[in-house]
Amino acid sequence: MDCSSLIAFDFDHTICEDNSDMVARKLVSEEKIPENVRSLYQSNGWLTYMNKIFEILHNNSIDKKQIKNAIVAIPAVKGMETLLATLHANGHEIIIISDSNSLFIDWWLKSKKLEHTVSRIFTNPAWFDDDGRLKVDRYHTQRSCELSSINLCKGKILIDFINEKRAQGIYYDRTIYIGDGKNDLCPILRLSEADLACPRKDYVLIKCLTKLPRDMHSEASIVAWKDGTDLLKELEEAQRMVKKK
Repeated sequence: MDCSSLIAFDFDHTICEDNSDMVARKLVSEEKIPENVRSLYQSNGWLTYMNKIFEILHNNSIDKKQIKNAIVAIPAVKGMETLLATLHANGHEIIIISDSNSLFIDWWLKSKKLEHTVSRIFTNPAWFDDDGRLKVDRYHTQRSCELSSINLCKGKILIDFINEKRAQGIYYDRTIYIGDGKNDLCPILRLSEADLACPRKDYVLIKCLTKLPRDMHSEASIVAWKDGTDLLKELEEAQRMVKKK
């Protein structure tokens, strides 16, 4: 990989081996979640649902310490800690674009001593109010991208970041996007032929890429991976292929 590479990661099921929101949700038993709340995300969106879940956690005396302990206990995807450290040590710029929230990602990275490897985190802002209840707000509100949720278009975030850097005189020879979910499709469709799209094997994203309609495609080379160890080898091989050209 070239030292001027930008490497954008998703977080849940990409860096950490679980869905951080669902880990928090499981701190209360199923019977304590009313039926009307369980289907709330379908009608009002995921953030509305999670804010209601956080209210239920608070009402059941699940405090900040318990939530944090659950989040930091999520294991890393195998080899991902080494991958992040290696990419950072080799001078690549790493960012995270995630539909999780700022507290969960910050807690988790710091618990693994990986916060220094990531230059920017783009996610939904989270905080505890004066009563000790966790709340999450939208990263932004967008209605221009039908592939993305209203609160987070990863493609727009990625392109805005690249343009921001260009305005500062910083250019990347290659962008690498690494993810697993359906909401990672938008940024991958915005990549160029010089870039790499890295979907995780056996997850939704790679299935989406194989079923794209004819008028929708990614120009980037596809590099599938199963874990961080596997991905590091794939990225090193991709760089060797570039040097041969």
